[in-house]
Amino acid sequence: MSEQNTQQSSIERELNRLGENLSNLFRAIWESEERKSIEREVTVNLERLNARMSEVVEKVRADKVATNLKQSVKEAWETAHGPQILNELQAGLADTLRRLNEEIAKRTQPAQEVRPDEAPAQQTANGEPVGASEAKPE
Repeated sequence: MSEQNTQQSSIERELNRLGENLSNLFRAIWESEERKSIEREVTVNLERLNARMSEVVEKVRADKVATNLKQSVKEAWETAHGPQILNELQAGLADTLRRLNEEIAKRTQPAQEVRPDEAPAQQTANGEPVGASEAKPE
C-alpha cells in the first residue's frame, strides 16, 4: 500500500508540474512581443475595416438607386428559393473562413528562409503569391 501511495504522490507531483509548466508557457506566449504586435496589427486592420464598412453603408443609404435595388432584392428573395440561397451563403462563408484560417496559419508559421541566390517570391498587396488569385475559384 505504501508503494501505491508513493506512485500516486509521484503522479500528483508530475501533474502539478505539468500544470505549472503549461501555465508558464501560456503566460509567456500571452506576454510575448510577437503576440502584442499581432494584436496591434489586428486591431488597426479591424478599425480600418470598420471605417470602410461605415463609408460603404453611408454611400448605400444615400443612393436612391440602392433603395430601388433593395426593394427588387427583397421581392426576388421572396420569390426565390430562400433555403438554397442560404445554403450557398453558408458555403461561401465557410469557404471564406477556411481561407482566412489558412492565411492566419500561414502567417503564424516561421518565415521561410530565402537563400542569397534566390529572389523572394513576388506577392500581391494582400500577401498572396502573384498569380495565386487566378488559380483560385471564386
